[in-house]
Order: sequence, then C-alpha cells, then structure tokens
Amino acid sequence: MKRLTSPLRPRALAVAAGAVAALACGAASAQTTFTGFTNGCFGAACVPETTNAGATDVLAGAGLTYNNSTFSVTSAGGVAAIGSTGMATPAGNVDNLGSWLLSGTPFLYNGSSFTLRVSFTAPPGTAPSSALFTSTLMGNVISTDNGGLFIDFDNTPRNFTFTGGTFTLTVNDVSMTPGATPVAETGTILVTTVPEPETYALFLAGLGAVGFMARRRKS
Repeated sequence: MKRLTSPLRPRALAVAAGAVAALACGAASAQTTFTGFTNGCFGAACVPETTNAGATDVLAGAGLTYNNSTFSVTSAGGVAAIGSTGMATPAGNVDNLGSWLLSGTPFLYNGSSFTLRVSFTAPPGTAPSSALFTSTLMGNVISTDNGGLFIDFDNTPRNFTFTGGTFTLTVNDVSMTPGATPVAETGTILVTTVPEPETYALFLAGLGAVGFMARRRKS
C-alpha cells in the first residue's frame, strides 16, 4: 500500500500548492483597463460638474490655470500609474489627472483651495462613479524668476468597486514654479481582483488531491 501512496503525496501537494499560489497572485497578474476624465475648480464651495470634461479653470488674478484631462491606463502587477507629461491645453492632456500652468503674476495663494473630481467610465460597474480630492494652495509667486506654489491634496485613498474586483485611487501633491512647462497631476491605482471561477476549481482540485492522499494512507 505504501508503494501506491508514496508517489501520490508530492503530486497532491504540488497541485494544492499551485492552487494556493494562484489564489494569492491572482490580483497581481490580472490586467484591468481604467478609463475616465477629470474636472477641477477653485474655491472652497466648488463641486466640479461631471459634464465639464475638457474645460479649463483659472484662479482669478493669480496666474494659475488648471486643465482637465482624460485617461486610459492598464494595470500591471496590480498597479496602474496615471502620470504622463502635462499639457497647456485641455485637448493635449491624456493619461494624467490634468495639468497646472503657473505664470509669474504676484499672488498670495495661502488659504486658497482646489477640488479635483476623478470620474471613471471603465471598468464596467465602477462604483462610486467619481471621487473628490480637496486641496490647499500654499505659496507666493513673487516674479517670473522667483516664488512658487505647493498644492497639498488630501491623499486619503478613495475606494472603488467594479465587476470583478476593487481598487483604490490616490492623488499626489503638486509643487511648481513659474514657467512655460505645465506640471501634470498624477495618481496611482492599486487593484484587488476577484479570483476567476477556474482559479477556485484549481484550488478545490488541490484540496481533493490532499484528501484522497490522506484516505489512501489510512487504508
């Protein structure tokens, strides 16, 4: 009887180990495409309109302009980065969360605020459909050669669900000095996927093999 069960044990353990590994790395190996757009505006009571995709918002008298964006990024290893180069016009912003352009106009920014809304059109079933990130603008532009601005976003991760899993979105802070090169607003998506049915089947097969091995050893 031992002659029959001895080769079965490593085989069963290998199947079970493979099933567990598949469950553990399912989220990391899956690829998910995220598409959507951003809206942003200045002011403490500002809530951007979701129909405003592609527009521009300017902080009056400050020489600071925000341009909205669209994005379509695919996760790799459970992570997707939204962070391409910023553009001066809304039509040029792709795969970032919008961009900022700061002139040298003297202005005291301390106490000003900004609200960023990120809306997802994919993956299917994403809920909630958008998230608000509030920020405080700090800094003072003194001249075209001096001064700067820091945008301190609420970096709390926003949680989303979709058909097949969940993900979180975080937005990075922004630091800039006056100049002609727009600064892109960036973010990070961390994905957790729900294992596919075939993964569960593999796991059950591994458990079955272990159980069969135990029964054979007892007999």
